[in-house]
Amino acid sequence: MKAILLSFIIFLSGCGLVKIELRDITPKEKTQKEPRKKEEPQVKAPITVPMPVKGTPVKLQKGYFIKTSCDEFFRAVDNGKVIYAGDDIKSYRWLLMVDTGRYIAVYGKAQKLFVRKGESVKRWQPLGKVGQHGDACGITFEIRDKEGVPVNFEFER
Repeated sequence: MKAILLSFIIFLSGCGLVKIELRDITPKEKTQKEPRKKEEPQVKAPITVPMPVKGTPVKLQKGYFIKTSCDEFFRAVDNGKVIYAGDDIKSYRWLLMVDTGRYIAVYGKAQKLFVRKGESVKRWQPLGKVGQHGDACGITFEIRDKEGVPVNFEFER
């Protein structure tokens, strides 16, 4: 009982000691920030790559469909590492993605692939056999940046 009474007295005595200090705070003047300078896009030379297969390129929204004969093999346009090889994306059929360090080369609509994810590839190495798309044989070919965004490119002449 004494302990309860003692803690009650300490509680009551402490209540009077709480002080709230009000300060006169004047608002700071708002400083205007300088408008951000828009970063000027770096002018990059257009990417040029060799054709991965002999044929006729037809421009698509994101790249090219390269029409060729049905018995052709497509090849690596640069040294790199296979980061995807599979048929999970149905609109591309067999799809292959090779990270070259500067860009990602995307080969789609293949009939057969000769490489697997994780393998290193050399320039001109055969990667697979072209597939049939409608009444034409060939592959789709795209160049993408590291974030996967399609990049405009040209074929070497």
